[in-house]
Amino acid sequence: MDFRAVESARKEYKDKVVRDIWITVGITAVFGFMSFSSVAGIVALLGFSIIAASIAIFVILLTTRKEAEKYRAAYKSYFVEKSLAKTFTELKYDHNLGLSREILKATQMINTGDVYSSNDLARGKYKDVAFAQADAHIQERYVDSDGNTQYVTIFKGRFMIYEFPKKFSFRLEVAEKGFRANLIPGKNRTNGRKFEKIKLESSEFNKMFNTFGEDGFEAFYLLDPSFINNIIELGKEYNGKLLLCFLENRLVVGLKDGKDAFEPPSIFKEIDETAESEKINKDIRLIADFVDKLKLDQKLFK
Repeated sequence: MDFRAVESARKEYKDKVVRDIWITVGITAVFGFMSFSSVAGIVALLGFSIIAASIAIFVILLTTRKEAEKYRAAYKSYFVEKSLAKTFTELKYDHNLGLSREILKATQMINTGDVYSSNDLARGKYKDVAFAQADAHIQERYVDSDGNTQYVTIFKGRFMIYEFPKKFSFRLEVAEKGFRANLIPGKNRTNGRKFEKIKLESSEFNKMFNTFGEDGFEAFYLLDPSFINNIIELGKEYNGKLLLCFLENRLVVGLKDGKDAFEPPSIFKEIDETAESEKINKDIRLIADFVDKLKLDQKLFK
């Protein structure tokens, strides 16, 4: 896969969309003016046009699925997979796969909602630390008193799971304030141990994050001043809300930033290869930053 193939797929997709738009607009206009010829009909035509536009969007999305997937696959192969392979070893990447709902549900760190989707699953190693990362979109369904159904997004962003040789004997969760998470004092449903809120010595950290753990002594051992400052820096560096969960031999990180990483740009203008590569590298850098800044490759986690 080379850049010319990506541009060719983008242009093919764009041309098909534009062609289908003109066909749909033409058919709608002819039918509309034949059906509504009076002044009152013109008003009715406006309402008809709104309905027709909605139908047209659905039809265009349906008729261009093949071209859309071809463009998406070409972009992911050239920009995303190629860049991931430069940074990580033992890489396995599939833009259609994601983290399973069961994996996140088992952590008890976040409500997985009524509607769950995930894609862009990447697995590999960085500095000998194994990881998996993917985008995720979680929604809850609400029905109002009139019976209308609404879907509210409770998480949109990325999850990263880092695995270590060492197995923690405790569970510890750190959530940036404003992150809706399952952080409830009381007994851990998994092992029955007491799960309580912990105040750390850093007032800045306590203002930014809520910390819950099963063992205060172990929490203070892990969250030393250096580690705390690095979490603060990560929280400030990346727009969104952070959630970190240490359990068993894993660190699970959630970044709620409302974004879908690794996605291709608009089809209606040529791709700037340099700018696009920089954007993807920034998305990839996030995975490595947690290893580098939290020193996940060092003795504490081995």
